[in-house]
Amino acid sequence: MLPILYSRAMPKFPKPEDPLSRFAVDIFRVNGSLLRTGDRITSAIGQNSVRWHVLGQASFCPQTVAQIARNMGQARQGVQRVADRLVREGLAEYVDNPQDKRAKLLAVTAKGGAIMTEINARQEAWSQHITPKLGSDKLSMLARQLEEVAAVLEQNEHKQGA
Repeated sequence: MLPILYSRAMPKFPKPEDPLSRFAVDIFRVNGSLLRTGDRITSAIGQNSVRWHVLGQASFCPQTVAQIARNMGQARQGVQRVADRLVREGLAEYVDNPQDKRAKLLAVTAKGGAIMTEINARQEAWSQHITPKLGSDKLSMLARQLEEVAAVLEQNEHKQGA
């Protein structure tokens, strides 16, 4: 019997036959890789991918936790826990929402802004390394296609929920 040789390459697993299932499996794989990369990018400064995403969403403009959760495709309760932790650590704060007195907006503090500046610099260095391997045009095309897929799936979610 021959010895089993292990390589450092990603193991090959059987994939489903139908295109939508194959697509979903590959999206999950890419998502996992991006989250692990995000954790590596942020770990040296005491952050992780989830905290980066929530802080990043709030840094675009102050938003409610529910808005951030929808934008991220995550459960509101999970985002709430992360947001509360960011507030306790002084990286974010809740501010009044002129649209809704009950739903506060999550905003980034100066300390949180400094963290985002550091994360963005680290992410930019990674992007400079990985983008040439994938190609800017190809990434732009894939992003547009994923936006189309997301829109169709979200429309279907709303129809199924009604």
